[in-house]
Amino acid sequence: MLCNYRYCQVELPGYENGNRRYCDEHCYMAEKLERAKDNYASRKKSLSEIDRIETLLRVCQKKYGDGFFDINVLRAEKMNWVITTGSVTLDGIEYRVVGSFAYSAFADGNIRIVKI
Repeated sequence: MLCNYRYCQVELPGYENGNRRYCDEHCYMAEKLERAKDNYASRKKSLSEIDRIETLLRVCQKKYGDGFFDINVLRAEKMNWVITTGSVTLDGIEYRVVGSFAYSAFADGNIRIVKI
């Protein structure tokens, strides 16, 4: 079996504990640090995408107000429709929430953005 530290890969001796995953404490701590860095980078990327979408919604809400407008405006700006931070129902219509703004897309190709 090999050491699980991504930069070590030393063969672990067969006579030691069979559940052992790292060759020593240094490799264990180094891999733990690498995992923490990977998790931080992943979270940072997700949060920056949420911030980008919220900014896009803010700009459109300022420009068009609470009224309806063409959904292709957001498509041209590469709106990520998957990202939401929640949902809310207002006046019987379900809105997807991103930060402090909520939007709802309608079948006729229009969208409405409201500030929460």
